[in-house]
Amino acid sequence: MNKITSNEETSFWNLILNTSKIEIPIIQRDYAQGRDNEKTKAIRDKFLSDIIEVLGYSDSKKNNNSVKVPLELDFVYGNVEKNIFQPLDGQQRLTTLFLLHWYIALKTDNLSNTKSIFLKFTYETRISSREFCNELVINGESLGRGEAISEKISDSKWFFLSWKKDPTIKAMLLMLDCIDERLQNISKDDLKQYWQKLTSPNPPIIFIFKELNDIGLTDDLYIKMNARGKALTDFENFKARFEKHIEKNKWETNEVELKNSYSYKIDTIWTDLFWKHRGTDNLIDNEFLKFVAGVAINSYAQYHMINPDADDEQYIRKFLEGKTKGKISEESIKRERIERRITLLFNYPALVSPTDFPTLVTFIYLKNCFDIYSKNQNDELLPSNLPLWDFLEKKNVKINSDTEIDNNLFIEFVKDGRTEYKQRVLFYAQTQYLLNSEKNNNNSFSEWMRVVRNIVQNSTIDSASTFMGAIGLINELTRGCQNIYDYLHKNNVLSGFASTQISEEVLKSSIIGKKIDNKTIIFSTEDTDFFKGKISFALFCIGFESEESSFDVDLLNSIFKIVCEHLCSYDISNKFRSAFLTIKNNDFYNYWGTWSYGTDSYKRCLIENTNDLKSFFLNDYYKDYLKDLLLMLVNKSLTEIINDYECPHEMPNWKRRLIKEPQLLDNYCQAHFFGIPNDNKCCFLYYYKKRPSSRDECKIIE
Repeated sequence: MNKITSNEETSFWNLILNTSKIEIPIIQRDYAQGRDNEKTKAIRDKFLSDIIEVLGYSDSKKNNNSVKVPLELDFVYGNVEKNIFQPLDGQQRLTTLFLLHWYIALKTDNLSNTKSIFLKFTYETRISSREFCNELVINGESLGRGEAISEKISDSKWFFLSWKKDPTIKAMLLMLDCIDERLQNISKDDLKQYWQKLTSPNPPIIFIFKELNDIGLTDDLYIKMNARGKALTDFENFKARFEKHIEKNKWETNEVELKNSYSYKIDTIWTDLFWKHRGTDNLIDNEFLKFVAGVAINSYAQYHMINPDADDEQYIRKFLEGKTKGKISEESIKRERIERRITLLFNYPALVSPTDFPTLVTFIYLKNCFDIYSKNQNDELLPSNLPLWDFLEKKNVKINSDTEIDNNLFIEFVKDGRTEYKQRVLFYAQTQYLLNSEKNNNNSFSEWMRVVRNIVQNSTIDSASTFMGAIGLINELTRGCQNIYDYLHKNNVLSGFASTQISEEVLKSSIIGKKIDNKTIIFSTEDTDFFKGKISFALFCIGFESEESSFDVDLLNSIFKIVCEHLCSYDISNKFRSAFLTIKNNDFYNYWGTWSYGTDSYKRCLIENTNDLKSFFLNDYYKDYLKDLLLMLVNKSLTEIINDYECPHEMPNWKRRLIKEPQLLDNYCQAHFFGIPNDNKCCFLYYYKKRPSSRDECKIIE
């Protein structure tokens, strides 16, 4: 018996030969690769196809073989005590390999002389599972009758009917049927060749054996990663594959201190971070994997680096050639590949792969992101006095069974549920600040996040393409993240993304540059639900539209108070609508219109809500209407504006009444739409329906 050393490539047969026992520990879950569901079937079919293909591989078939030989099954690791191996990760693969070896040994008359070896594979999860494995080896040559091999086993004298209730045994039987289905038509001579390959010194199926102690896992962490006795999930496979990815690319040499290495940190401080955020289920896998996928998305958008793939590149080239005429550049192919990968990870974060970090630069970025959120409680960071509106709901979040904290961008980034592109940009900006600041100054951080929030709120970021544009802009602005207003005041922004909002932020920086106290009213105004970061209209109202203009802080303060009083809820008052009818040509409602066939009149809108009013900002004609009303409200109330207004002699009576009797709108125009016939002698107020079928469904005002 030769001792197997950690990090050694080995096979199932070599492992079972050179250990006293392979013992599936009691903490592990039931065997799952034989479960009867679509997801497991897809995994099982792929795994068995790869195995059968490498077993049938020969030099003559070399050019037709789609699976690399030997087939590498990543890491299998666990505890070795008194030469008994207890796998922490690899139970599923080891069990499938046990069943495969048993089946081929049975079919090639090798079971009788290898029983002592097979008996070293055992389950501690259930007595029934352990006894079934033993009986399968001891009495495997004495099977009953039936079509499928599972039927023959179940019909055997040594098989207990109660075993059918054991989920591990049930799954093993299904797996044996699948193996039998694929191998039953293979000749005995070929199966003997398979057996020789499986038991040879150069086997076609290998994995890397790794001892638990060698990777620095403590008993406490073992429990954390196996909460409630469940086997490690997709993330553990990802973690092991990533370690192999690092070794393959030689990103961490022997010169890297153990405490700074990926393998050490991912099992210590990084796991501690996500253990804190494990949720009420006491699992961290989803949070960990979602974080890695999110960082990969940000990395793609920042660095524009993607793993070379000739087949994918050729496919994308043909796709782009089908869409456009002319030569397709390599850069456009790469951009399309990156956008597709971002979209995939956005929708399915569990599909993240080590190859999503194709270069040393992207690997270091991932490590830095892990590190920065593992320090100084940065996972609880919140910009002070900064509303983030729809991007971050204000609430307490139970991040584990013992802890509640204020909701923050890190939680939104890692918890279950969809993290939208705009939220990702905000998280990226927060991360950039942490990575590029020597120390976290709360004021500079909040001002940095304020500018980014304003950009994100007032931009379209709903696709991989627009997301990449936003990340490019934020990455450029990162150079000034510690004093963003000074940076904007002194530097030109090269990115073309969100150019209108950037121009406004530059204008604000000039106001703040003139007098630091101007921050107070600027921040208060842009924090309102009406303006939400975009205050160009408020600046238009006070006559400040360029750096050369004078800044009237008192007038802006008045506009701020008026907006808070009248425009910071979703709806507006009917008094506001009536007062609005006193402005200019008394026809603000013409900002929108269509023809109503039901009422045979021009259909107009008296403003449904405050979002409608925001459309006035973009209309060079109608924005003066809103400006005039707000400026009038500086010195008068809505009631005074209505009462003091002298209606022109030629004004139709229905319009006089809508101005002087706001209660008409309260009582008869809940839909906020009305119709004006061709003769203009009356109007039809819409009660509740936005599309009345006749004038009978309206209130006629003459």
